[in-house]
Amino acid sequence: MKNILDFIDEYGEKAFAEEPFCDVDNLIFSQLAYTDFKGIVGYDDGLKLWEVSKRFFAVYNDDDINSLIEISQKSANLLKKCAGKKRYKNVVVSHYINNVNDEIDKQFSAVHFFLDNGIDVVAYRGTDVTVTGVKESAMLSYMFPVPAQIEALYYFQETCMKHKEDIILCGHSKGGNLAIFAAVSCSNSLKKRIVAVYENDAPGFPKHFFERYDYQQIKDKIHLLTPQCSIIGRMLYHDAKPQIVHSSAAGLKQHKVSTWEVQGNTFALEEKYDGFSNFINDYLDNLLDYVSDEELELFFDTLEYIALNMGIEDFYDVKEIDFKKAFSLIDTYEKVEEEQREKFKQILRKVSKEFAVEYFSDKKQKYMEKIDAIIPKKPKAQKD
Repeated sequence: MKNILDFIDEYGEKAFAEEPFCDVDNLIFSQLAYTDFKGIVGYDDGLKLWEVSKRFFAVYNDDDINSLIEISQKSANLLKKCAGKKRYKNVVVSHYINNVNDEIDKQFSAVHFFLDNGIDVVAYRGTDVTVTGVKESAMLSYMFPVPAQIEALYYFQETCMKHKEDIILCGHSKGGNLAIFAAVSCSNSLKKRIVAVYENDAPGFPKHFFERYDYQQIKDKIHLLTPQCSIIGRMLYHDAKPQIVHSSAAGLKQHKVSTWEVQGNTFALEEKYDGFSNFINDYLDNLLDYVSDEELELFFDTLEYIALNMGIEDFYDVKEIDFKKAFSLIDTYEKVEEEQREKFKQILRKVSKEFAVEYFSDKKQKYMEKIDAIIPKKPKAQKD
């Protein structure tokens, strides 16, 4: 199976003026946005990507990179690979920003990539599936706009007004959500310069967001890409028709863009989401209808409290959860009142039962398909 690294090998010697920007390029720049350019790329100074790579690896050795979270490791390796290719090495990197404010639960980071064909790619950093990252995405379901969305708009307005190029916005996970919010909410003069907006497995918006006139102005330029078992990318609501990308991974691991299958300069697509993705999507929709915004915030705070006290750092490798311990932790969380504790337990009890049915049903189906592939069914005897 080919992925974005194979695309770089195949198209890396073609400049953007020769081979136009495509869906896979969007994913590459969205991934590069996870790189920590602090002290390397300034806010107003531009550096060519090969220079950025040289400075980056002068600061970070192999041990430093291996100590980073997985998504930052991959972005560092991607930076090195791109820096050696004609297509990317002379891309100018500028306007890097990384603002974190724990008091208001804000994490915001973005960067510009100026291409040789006159396109300015604005890439917003997303979140990973650590407990903190998932909670940050979950905040979008009970708070709108969130602080990062406001800053994404200000950043877009301030930086892009300094240039005249056509614009592509992109981002993975929460970064894709920020890209959409900025494109929809910006001034009309900037809207006219926008060529495309990419949201890659990104959480959506409240329903009323799509009724806005300024959303209608930009809707035809939006590209929604999600894997077939998307979970983060199906939170809340989307208006754009998704391109469902085949992934070589399972479950939440499909959120990793390195698992998305590339065919030429585009992606291998699936016709529909799988059963597990549909189950989670339906459950989250029902949850939004069942609890108020205030309770939803408290519910996700409670899940974060449970996860941290159970030693769960990220959700990629969660094989099984001790629900008995989870229920007991709810009783120890001081922010939750008695009536709310029982309500949250009911929610967890319901989802754990339904998840088990869905999970094992899916496993059974895949197991039977494997058997059929190894031992073909006998054809039915025809009647005379």
